[in-house]
Amino acid sequence: MEIEKLGLPAVTFCSEEFEGLGRGQVRMLGRPTLPIVTVPHPVGGQPRATVERYADDAFERVVKALTLSSREQAEAAG
Repeated sequence: MEIEKLGLPAVTFCSEEFEGLGRGQVRMLGRPTLPIVTVPHPVGGQPRATVERYADDAFERVVKALTLSSREQAEAAG
């Protein structure tokens, strides 16, 4: 959120298990349009190859989240 406050595009990662918590936090902190990209849960304790696959699978969603306009981010955040 500090990066976004500087006017730079930012995205938050969380595992699917914590998406609701993440969305609640960004709303509570006054940044409801901050994009959140989820990866499968759990991440901790996974082999490196699995975590790399999660990152590869999330790449397109991260690029999309970082390039959306403010209006598009608000629509995506629901």
